[in-house]
Amino acid sequence: MSPTKRYPAEATSPANEAWEIMRELVLDNERRREVSDALGMSFARAKALRRIYKAPSTMGELATFLGIDPPYMTIVVDDLERQGLVERKPHPTDRRAKVVETTPLGQEAARRARAILNRPPTELTALPEAELAALLRGLRAIRRDPATAVNRLPKG
Repeated sequence: MSPTKRYPAEATSPANEAWEIMRELVLDNERRREVSDALGMSFARAKALRRIYKAPSTMGELATFLGIDPPYMTIVVDDLERQGLVERKPHPTDRRAKVVETTPLGQEAARRARAILNRPPTELTALPEAELAALLRGLRAIRRDPATAVNRLPKG
């Protein structure tokens, strides 16, 4: 991973710096490329496949969740369907809609992507146990209640 790049006159708070480091760890590591290579598709398609595996949805719901236009969502699902990874099924209550679900092949691909993405970077696994425990406590506090997390963080 490359070192943090700073702009010359940029002042940063501890929260800004922590967020920048977390963002870089998540976005700038090679996991996205590994997922794309392992599945033979763009990371955007892998993300769509993982979302469909987690929660089968209508095309509109998928487009909204992924933040893409419905016509592009159709292209993505058509491509995943051609590869045998997803299928469209009748919606249980709306005859006009289809629900997109993963096939067994799609489920396996989504699980492979998840395994790659969940593998922690070396920088994290190399932390001393006490530092990793403190980091985990802080992250759990943030995830539970961001507004009051600062009051539960360990002193020092």
